[in-house]
Amino acid sequence: MPVHQSGFGNVLLEIANEHTHKGFDHKSISQPEGMAELIALARSAAPGVLVSASSEGDGSIHPEVARAADFLLIHFSGTPVEQIPSRVEALRRYGKATVCNEDDKVADEGARAAEAAVAAGCSWGLMLSKANQAAPFTFQGPADDPVVYAKLRELTTPAR
Repeated sequence: MPVHQSGFGNVLLEIANEHTHKGFDHKSISQPEGMAELIALARSAAPGVLVSASSEGDGSIHPEVARAADFLLIHFSGTPVEQIPSRVEALRRYGKATVCNEDDKVADEGARAAEAAVAAGCSWGLMLSKANQAAPFTFQGPADDPVVYAKLRELTTPAR
């Protein structure tokens, strides 16, 4: 992925979280063509900002949105762990960084999902539905899910 230089530094912008969600009724957001146009508009308004949009939890992104985006932003909440590698592999054709910023799997299943995503070349983001999706938000760090946080520490610790 090319690095864009601007006065914004390393800024990432998600135009819409889960733009395919039925709650969005305007086709500029809910339809791939509209989302691709919004991505292009954001990029022209703020050169150097890296722009994307996420779909719902099946680990995929519409081809038109994927082509328009600077990076691929996906969710794995509805994706079985065993399917994560093939979902990441299917996105390689775009030649862009693939970022999973939302997966609601916890404990052992969450640890396996993180490991599968990283092994496939994708980041992985924990979404604790009960703790941080509605106010009042709570963030306890590793105490939120000790099994997942232990796996994240393992995956991000350089080998000696």
